[in-house]
Amino acid sequence: MITLYQFATSPFTEKVRRALAYKGLAFEVHEVERAAVPGGRYSEVSPTGKFPAIVHDGVSVWDSTDILLYLDRIFPDRPLRPSSPRDAALAHVIEDWADESLYFYEITMRLSWSHNLDAALDEFAVGMPGVPRDRLKDMILEGASALTRTQGLGRKPREQVVSDLDRHFDALEAMLEGRDWLIGESLSTADLAVIGQIHALLYAEEGRAALARAPNIQAWLARVDAVAPNLTA
Repeated sequence: MITLYQFATSPFTEKVRRALAYKGLAFEVHEVERAAVPGGRYSEVSPTGKFPAIVHDGVSVWDSTDILLYLDRIFPDRPLRPSSPRDAALAHVIEDWADESLYFYEITMRLSWSHNLDAALDEFAVGMPGVPRDRLKDMILEGASALTRTQGLGRKPREQVVSDLDRHFDALEAMLEGRDWLIGESLSTADLAVIGQIHALLYAEEGRAALARAPNIQAWLARVDAVAPNLTA
């Protein structure tokens, strides 16, 4: 049995859940209490404090990219990486773009813009039991804003962030023109990484507006859902 240690709100957790579903692997979920992580409660599962993490037959793997590599190695049926070396390289690049670039757009727009955070707040409260809603909102706004200012996106004017996101959606829309998947002839790590970030961005009204103008992305979302649903267990 695979145990998935997760923050349910994380796009990286969604990436792993969909990979497990795509491969038809049974798993159980343990929701990580965020406040307990700095104290080391989960250090035996993830020494770095990074989640999601999985435990399988006594082996712990953390970081979503490493988890997907592990799943392909141990459960090779329905591979997540294309067989073509070139396509595999492109899938790696797109996965990294989603994990390291789109991620900061969802942190900025979903979690550091107050008008969008309300839609996600109840889900974050699950991992922070006992924290009053108003205090939790302030904590998330402060933490997300500090993170994105350090990274750089949080220092841009809001209209520029929205314009940047629109360009990312336009690029995805063009990549999917006449194609079912981002890379190759079947679902890959690229699709799984990107869909997690897109769903996080849809908490933001600006993300929903961008998707409404992107029929290719809408159709692709439905295809990914059909073959790799976002199962909770």
